[in-house]
Amino acid sequence: MSKNNIMTGVSLASGWLLAVSTAVSAAQPISTQTQSSQSLKMNAPLAKHVMAPPQEMAKQQLRTPSENGVFSHSTMLRVNFVESNSGSATLNATTGSLNAKTNGSASNAKQSFATKIFFDGEKDSPMVLLAPDANQWALDVKDANGVFIYKDSESARVNARDEKVSIGNQSFNGRQFILKTPAVGEWQVNIENKAINQKQSKGGFLLFKGDPNYKLYSYRDNNFSTQDSDVNLVAYLVDATGSEFQRNRLVAKNALSSSVERAYVEVTSPSGKVTKLKMNDRGILGDKVAGDGKFTAKLPTALSGVYKTQVYIEGVRPDGIRYSRTAADLYPVEKISHTLSAKAGSIESNANNQSDIVIPVNVHQQDKNIFVSGDIYATDSAGKLQPAAWLGGLSKTENISGTDVLKLKFDSRWLTRKKLQAPIEIQNLRFQHATTHVPLVEYQNFSLSVGKDLSGKLANIANDNLRLKVADNDSYDIDASMLAANGPSDLGSLNRATSNPKLMLVHGYCSGDVWNASEFSNAVEFQDFNKNRSHEDFANRILSFGSAYTSYGIVAHSQGGAAALHLYSRYWSGLDYASGGRIIQSVGTPYQGTSLAGNLALIGDIFGAGCGTNTDLTYSGASNWLSTIPSWARAEVDYYTTSFNTRWWAYDYCHLATDLFLDDPEDGTTEKWSGQLSGAANKGHKKGWCHTGGMRDPAQYRDGSRNASMNSRAAR
Repeated sequence: MSKNNIMTGVSLASGWLLAVSTAVSAAQPISTQTQSSQSLKMNAPLAKHVMAPPQEMAKQQLRTPSENGVFSHSTMLRVNFVESNSGSATLNATTGSLNAKTNGSASNAKQSFATKIFFDGEKDSPMVLLAPDANQWALDVKDANGVFIYKDSESARVNARDEKVSIGNQSFNGRQFILKTPAVGEWQVNIENKAINQKQSKGGFLLFKGDPNYKLYSYRDNNFSTQDSDVNLVAYLVDATGSEFQRNRLVAKNALSSSVERAYVEVTSPSGKVTKLKMNDRGILGDKVAGDGKFTAKLPTALSGVYKTQVYIEGVRPDGIRYSRTAADLYPVEKISHTLSAKAGSIESNANNQSDIVIPVNVHQQDKNIFVSGDIYATDSAGKLQPAAWLGGLSKTENISGTDVLKLKFDSRWLTRKKLQAPIEIQNLRFQHATTHVPLVEYQNFSLSVGKDLSGKLANIANDNLRLKVADNDSYDIDASMLAANGPSDLGSLNRATSNPKLMLVHGYCSGDVWNASEFSNAVEFQDFNKNRSHEDFANRILSFGSAYTSYGIVAHSQGGAAALHLYSRYWSGLDYASGGRIIQSVGTPYQGTSLAGNLALIGDIFGAGCGTNTDLTYSGASNWLSTIPSWARAEVDYYTTSFNTRWWAYDYCHLATDLFLDDPEDGTTEKWSGQLSGAANKGHKKGWCHTGGMRDPAQYRDGSRNASMNSRAAR
């Protein structure tokens, strides 16, 4: 058997759907004990310790930080009013701050905002104004030719109105309109606050689009954003011509040298303090190479919590056209909770092919679950270390004979199947935060002493000349029960006469009721409406809700798909008992994140509302999370993506505001590329459907034909 067709997805008779070897003729359940419906209701989550074949190890590694950044073809400017009697407030081109000209008495003072903006795209462009009191603002916009494109006293000239602007599943006060073939060059924007109580104004944002062929790219250069660590933010402009729909090609693009004339980043700390940092390309303060077009700033990491960033760059393109771009993102900073101690680790044989891997640690924070992962290597008959399996799972500090340790369950058949024995070590041993998935520490290798029972067993198998040599065939003898450990002893056999299987319908981030339950049979709806949950919290709430049922499959929208996958990979649940179809099916799930996560957090600060920060939905947060999800778990997911209908005669979008932040094709929240899940079953991309209600095309979860298909294909 070739290494290219080692693993496929199959449904086991026990209902435990996992990716297993095509060479396995009859997969066996973990145990043959009977299971009643009542005992499935677990009081506390039981963590899975999961394994994957050696050829999957690379997929479980962290991505290079420079691959997890944010592209932007738009500008989101803060509107901060300044009092003056003349109504004059200008944006300082050097510092980026507003300067007010004040003449006369305070009684004549009024709040105003005036700034220059730079349009560098000739195609139709949205302009969006967002503010809690935007309906009390007077807006004037003059183009590069000195023509008023929008004037509040002449609002009939454009189709703009005071309204709720929906971004994702949240709504904000504002107005939005499309600028028809805007003139390239310097524009003038003037805003006057005409509210009766002006002192209560929190300001807002002005958003407009640039030429998508020129994109700002910004990323953090360190995945390990721990307290007091060195983390730099890098930003530069790239020529995206011909690559705008191909992220991998865009990430590989070089910076356009000498194009950026001004660059800074505003950082909002977990305490709410806003700091403005100038970015440099002089080879100092974290910048790697002077004059390479990449501007850098050192980010603060002194406080633990979630930081918000917004990068602003301004400059001149190679064709002489001036531009500006902004990009928003989030980054969590975590305290290091565990580090390796100087004591030796061990691997001890347990019952039923299970072994305990014991990792002595120094504990810096008590009562903290931590995700532990690494590549298990052991020694072949020639004395060379060979990869045996990847291992990962949640662990909590235990004290054994006065020593603090973390423990993982490991199936020793990953060693015996290839006749491997001591010495044994863990390579790329990594500790990650259980909720934010921030990598905390990583060790290149960590040796394990081998217990007497396991050592003898491995030695006997190594000396068995009748056993097949399988060093060049990783598909040999992989049983489904080798892929997850630490399970309940009675998992695998279910008395269907007492069963209560269901199809669970799950909504997404900060969402209301989305599914039409009448389109699904034997279904129940998970309801945690209008809340912001991490994948970890979301998954545990699904687990608790599902404890009333012996088994269930899941049909999910948006973040609900990621939460379902998180549950299936990290905890034992009713998903492990489901049978008769696909365990997880999702629509519009941003498995690789969305750039809306950072922008919505900044906008929410202004409104004092919104659902708050969620780092799992950022590109970098999603990337760190995916490093904990094995491919066999992904293989049990069917996923669908959608986007708006395209019309050659009109400016197309799902939502005018979110179109500023996302790259086409997108559904108003999730870009097609970021909705892809490597290792899962891509069920296709469909135009004419947007992410949620209130967008231009119908909501994707209202597609009756797709819902019927998912209903018929679902496991229960």
